[in-house]
Amino acid sequence: MKIVSLLPSATEIVCCAGFASDLVGLSHECDFPESIGHLPRLTRSRVDARADSSEIHRTVADLIRNSISVYDLDVDLLKELNPDFIVTQDICDVCAIPFDQVEEACKTYLSEEAKIISLKPRRLEDIWQDVARVAEALGAPGNYAEFRRDVDRRIQFIRDKIKSSATQTKKVLTIEWIDPIMIGGMWVPDMIEIAGGETLIAAPGENAPVADFNQLGEIDPDVVVIKPCGFKLDQLLSEMEALKRAVPWQRWTAYKTGQVYLVDGNSYFNRPGPRIMDSLEILAACTHPDLFPEFLAKYKEGLTLGQELLQTA
Repeated sequence: MKIVSLLPSATEIVCCAGFASDLVGLSHECDFPESIGHLPRLTRSRVDARADSSEIHRTVADLIRNSISVYDLDVDLLKELNPDFIVTQDICDVCAIPFDQVEEACKTYLSEEAKIISLKPRRLEDIWQDVARVAEALGAPGNYAEFRRDVDRRIQFIRDKIKSSATQTKKVLTIEWIDPIMIGGMWVPDMIEIAGGETLIAAPGENAPVADFNQLGEIDPDVVVIKPCGFKLDQLLSEMEALKRAVPWQRWTAYKTGQVYLVDGNSYFNRPGPRIMDSLEILAACTHPDLFPEFLAKYKEGLTLGQELLQTA
């Protein structure tokens, strides 16, 4: 069996289902697990990922306005690899190759036996069901059952610990992009609820809303988690001056009490796959650090406190 994955979360799902050795091609962004790093890449981005958030946003907006795909698909390589399954998504043209482009390439270059598995996650449960559908399609439903038992156990651990502590619900704001400021939506509000928080501005299952300085000044989050989509920590740290200008930090309880966190948004929160469970543990630790010190230690390479970095000189 030969499998092609056209986005990072799909790659992680295929590996979780037990089919890492069947992968023959990936997207340019697929970087986990490390064992798949040698595989050929079928996509290329028209956006410079090294640019700052403002420039990336402008470039993407211009491409979409001109009806140009953000990504190129190497159809010659796709034809050469001749996969049995192509795992992609049908929800966001900024996140991966548009579905209709994948569908057209498959019709043109592959046999009728080639199957597309399209992921469509909007809520947290949708992510787990996408894992189930991939495992089922590839012939390993038992692997999903094992995965789901682990997920349910870890979620119940978080819920039970919060319930037993009778801790106060905290108002949580997650920032998904910096310039403009965008707030984490889709599955993130579901995660905030499990982690004992109340979501600010965003709504479950809805796209990330844009928030301006005045709107941000009308709220008072107890916890702020900053995790720009696709940004590793070093790239996020390079944008601290833009963050200082865009957000009224000093008005917020989160800033005053030291509960502003910077998180690797490339690895966590923004990939709707197995590591969303890791992201949920990170969120629980950020929301209630006194209850989950083991999570802070477990993910210390992926998050840091933002307090000193946001102080105005």
